[in-house]
Amino acid sequence: MSAMFELGDAGTRISFELANVGDAGGNARVGVEVDGNFVEEWSSDFLNPGDPAVAGFVRLGRLGEGSHNVLIFVNPGSGTRDHTENTFDVV
Repeated sequence: MSAMFELGDAGTRISFELANVGDAGGNARVGVEVDGNFVEEWSSDFLNPGDPAVAGFVRLGRLGEGSHNVLIFVNPGSGTRDHTENTFDVV
């Protein structure tokens, strides 16, 4: 899973990509937390094993100045590359 952050006047938006690396098809649920607080859950369309990566977006809203930690996790996960964490600064 990879993630990208976009900062703007309307707040912060993150985008992420995920792919089905398992052996069965299904829908993925991606959860996003900021500074330890759950923000939103995004759900994918049905993904077959080996399908190309799909992109999702979640708006974090306007964050106060300072350092923030974002955790993005997918369910069901693979047990290895099923989450990513990033710390960034808002000035």
